[in-house]
Amino acid sequence: MRHYEIMFIVSPNGTEEDIDKINGQIEGVITAGGGKAVKIEKLGKRRLAYVVNKFREGSYVLFTIEADGPIVREIERRLRVMDLVIKYLTVRMDDEMKRLEKIKAHRQKRAARRGRAHAEGGERRGPSPAEQMPEE
Repeated sequence: MRHYEIMFIVSPNGTEEDIDKINGQIEGVITAGGGKAVKIEKLGKRRLAYVVNKFREGSYVLFTIEADGPIVREIERRLRVMDLVIKYLTVRMDDEMKRLEKIKAHRQKRAARRGRAHAEGGERRGPSPAEQMPEE
């Protein structure tokens, strides 16, 4: 299964109950298809960057899910036909998660090397300027 983030914007005319109903429908599609809704975030009402269907603001909702392609296609189809949803976006996060894990592992390895070097007496790259001075 792959990781996805689905963000959609609900019309400002929609109530909290309408948003909860949409979330329940989408979560039902995910679980019925064998997927898993990892996280559901209601981000609240925000001003849109540009006018969409004559609306200047909307309520944002973010789903983080683990699912297969057919489930995601069904979710997108349902979002497309819902009148209250004015915009949606689906992003596959597998590549991003791999990249973040690789960066995290690299940072941990580098920190371990630094910790080992400092424990051995610090990183010395050569004699200090005082040691380089010839004795008279």
